[in-house]
Amino acid sequence: MGRPYPEWVLRVTSALVLVAVALALTYVSLQAFAFLITVFIAAMAWEWGRMVRGNGLDLVVAVQLAATGTAAWATVQGCLGCALFAVFAGAMAVFLICSLSEGRAQAWWSAAGVTYAGLPAIALIWIRGDAYYGWLAILYIFIIVWTTDTAAYIFGRLIGGPKLAPSISPKKTWAGLIGGTLSAGLVGSIFALWIGETSVAKLALLSVALALAAQFGDLGESALKRSFGTKDTSRLIPGHGGVLDRIDGLIFVAFAAALLGWAVDTAQPGRALLVWS
Repeated sequence: MGRPYPEWVLRVTSALVLVAVALALTYVSLQAFAFLITVFIAAMAWEWGRMVRGNGLDLVVAVQLAATGTAAWATVQGCLGCALFAVFAGAMAVFLICSLSEGRAQAWWSAAGVTYAGLPAIALIWIRGDAYYGWLAILYIFIIVWTTDTAAYIFGRLIGGPKLAPSISPKKTWAGLIGGTLSAGLVGSIFALWIGETSVAKLALLSVALALAAQFGDLGESALKRSFGTKDTSRLIPGHGGVLDRIDGLIFVAFAAALLGWAVDTAQPGRALLVWS
């Protein structure tokens, strides 16, 4: 047997594969993107069950998969109300099931898992559904989240310095936070120049705000895992851990982007995200 691959080789290889698959399915069609999201929320349901209840294959996971899968399908069909109803009905069902067997605290956390996976899934599919700007908007979201994560890691390792929240995530630094945020702003400016028809300065500022949301999500996920005594939610992604470990920032950015789209232009949420005068 040969020597095992170094950790960084596994991290880079798995990251490149995931990026290629995500971009390909996002570009092909709304339905292909919804399939991608459905696969991810299925993995999230399994990981959430393992973390919260110590069981990733039970009735609760089945209910969560049914609810979030229905929500994804309803969003593709253009019925946001149906999608939201499916998620909240699923959360209520999970709460009732767990209340009978696990206790109230466990029930609340299990129900939260349905909304934690379902709502950002709805948000991302809804934005991708913008006929003209959907693909570009999701590409922009992906690039900002990936830039933030990568730059925060690089700046944190190279500069070090004071810790950001040592009681929650001992490795995160202020240098990483600032470096990741400014890098996202720079990339947002380049993206604005590439697509044209938008304000470079405003998209750069939005990119900074989304980068902060991504890092807040990362910290929130770290705090959650620490409360349950978990380091990685699974080992599904070689060198990275679980799906929940990798998309924590994307979840919060999806929320923020959807709220912006809802406030500015519900008919074209992708355009609302990208086009600023």
